[in-house]
Amino acid sequence: MAEDVTVSEETLTSGLTLLVNLGKVILQKAKQDAEASLENFVPHKITTLFGLMTAGADFYKSIGVKKKSEAEAVWQKTYHRAAVREKVEELLQLESDWDSFLESVDRDLQTTDGQLSGVKTPDSLSPDTPFTDGRSGKSVTLDHVAELQASQTVLEARSLRVLVVSFGSFEGAQLWLEQTGCTFDMLLDPQRKVYRSFGLGSSYAKVMKFGCLLQYSEYGAVNRDFPDFPPRLLEDIYQMGGDFLLDEAGKVLLSHPCKSPLDRPTVKDFLRVVDAAGCSADL
Repeated sequence: MAEDVTVSEETLTSGLTLLVNLGKVILQKAKQDAEASLENFVPHKITTLFGLMTAGADFYKSIGVKKKSEAEAVWQKTYHRAAVREKVEELLQLESDWDSFLESVDRDLQTTDGQLSGVKTPDSLSPDTPFTDGRSGKSVTLDHVAELQASQTVLEARSLRVLVVSFGSFEGAQLWLEQTGCTFDMLLDPQRKVYRSFGLGSSYAKVMKFGCLLQYSEYGAVNRDFPDFPPRLLEDIYQMGGDFLLDEAGKVLLSHPCKSPLDRPTVKDFLRVVDAAGCSADL
């Protein structure tokens, strides 16, 4: 627990200094590459920003924590000290500069997130909406998926069914399911028709925002690897997602377009809506 972690002022300020300095170097290089050619920067060089995750993981390890929230708790305990406060403020300034840069990239490239953000969430999704089954590769509809699940007599009765929807390829879906061990049904929307109907576009600023990457650093802090995808199967990592709750007729009961990849409603949020609606639903 973070409240049990004791870190000397020297260790904390040293770790913060290194994190800030590395972050500044990464950001400066990204700005130079973007200024040279924004069109070349995005597909080929923007991923250098992910170097912040390694720097963040090293910082967490240096002060003996595993999470971003725990690191914040550590420096809050000694924030009254001038040296710590100065380094934390430098980190916050770096975060502001980092996010502002990525927002400018979104604006200059007119990413679809900005174009679709004002799209009104549909009131319902037709049961005839076509998808590709992520496990079998067969063409299916929401109605067909419901029929398949209803026929599985060994499946315990439940009011909520989770469906994972991805825009990726069938081969990529197979690899993701294998590496993550996900047991939920997966549907593929390769043309992103459903994504667009719910106003979900791509955004560099939201996917690579400073705070988000520092949370991803938590994987490195505990030596946990991300799913390993070959480059040919690595698709649009800047596509934004969302969580949506539909009833049996396809009526949208809850709509939550994500503000970042880590922005997700809780299970309790969904159960509260299901209980209020008094119906079974798809998530």
